[in-house]
This record gives sequence, structure tokens and C-alpha cells, in this order.
Amino acid sequence: MKQIMSIIKDTKYQAFGVSILALLFFILACTLKNAVAAITFGILAGLAFLGGCILLYFVHRTASATNYFLYDDRRHVNVPQDRLTFDFLDDKMVRFLAPYAEHTVELWQGIPKNLEIAMQANDAYRMPVALKMLHDISLMQPDEIVPFFKSVDKRTVAAVCRALKHGGDREMADVLFELKCDSDRLEGRIVPFFVKNRRCFESRMLFYIKKHIREFDIAKK
Repeated sequence: MKQIMSIIKDTKYQAFGVSILALLFFILACTLKNAVAAITFGILAGLAFLGGCILLYFVHRTASATNYFLYDDRRHVNVPQDRLTFDFLDDKMVRFLAPYAEHTVELWQGIPKNLEIAMQANDAYRMPVALKMLHDISLMQPDEIVPFFKSVDKRTVAAVCRALKHGGDREMADVLFELKCDSDRLEGRIVPFFVKNRRCFESRMLFYIKKHIREFDIAKK
């Protein structure tokens, strides 16, 4: 992912800057005749060198990430595939969608063009994004779901349905689109569809990502 690669690049620059600073402090410590000043700059050189080492270690740990959904951004470690959980993947989806929406539920107002471009670059993300959007609605209060769903543009619902079909879930896509197209007649089925399927959205996201895990490998630069 671009976010991870950007972190690696920025941290490399920081480590380089700190190394230069350590070298300057060391030169000053060696050239100054004042003992107190020399000792002070010697200590600063040591601290800067230590800071540079820590940054380089961080770069090394972060650069070891090879897959977006198998890398824990918070602990900077890779996670075994068999230990993936929905909560972990949901957090990763929030991070993935952060550049496109402050709150992921806002995606129902319309899929941003830059997000569409990102998903065109890797179609594998379409299904997790669609399931994340459905899960967001399922977490709403029951009395909020119907008016919210009715207010959503049909084109956005159609985009979610296409993503579901792309991920192999045609049946869910057909039900969702029917609810949108005939929302007045089927109003009583809208809340049950989202609330009762909450665990289904979670399990399908976990299953889909595990099944397609290699499609989320990070391209090294």
C-alpha cells in the first residue's frame, strides 16, 4: 500500500537527517577546546546516533511488510493469516479508506473518484469496501437505517451491488438492489436485511480477504 511505502520513505529521510546531525555533533565535540561544550556535543552526538538507529530499525520492521492485510500498523509486525480477525480487518479498512472519507459511512453519499481509481488499480479491494459500507449501516440504530438507506443515491447502491457480484455474492447484490428500487413496498425488510446480516458481512469479509490474500501484496519500490 502507498501509505506504508510513504511511511518507509519519510522515515528513511528522517534517519538520514538524524545521522547527519550526529556527525556534526561529533565533529564539534572533537574540535571544541572547551571541555564542557565538547562533552555536551559528544552526548548529543551519541543521542542523535541512537535516534538514527531506532529510526533505521523502524524502517527495517516496516519494510518487512509484504501484504496490506497481514501487517499490523500499530505494532509494526506481520500477522499470521490464521490469526486475522474481523476487528483487525475492519481497522485496516478504516485506514485504507481514510484518505477518501473522514468517516467511512460517508461513502454512501457517493464513491469518490480517487477511490474508484484506487480500486481500478486493484479490483480485490472492491468487495471489502462494499462489505465495509454495508457493515457501517448495520451498526446504525434501527430507526436510522430506513431513512438513511432511502436517501442513498441509486447509483451508489448499484456500485456496491457490482462490487458484491465481482466478489461472487450475486444473491446479496440482487436483494440489496431490489430493496433500493422498491424501498417503499419493501420498507419492512430493510432493517432486518442489515441488522440480521451484520455477522454475515463480517464473516464474508474475513473469508474473502483470506481467500484472496495474495492479491493484497504490497508492491515494493
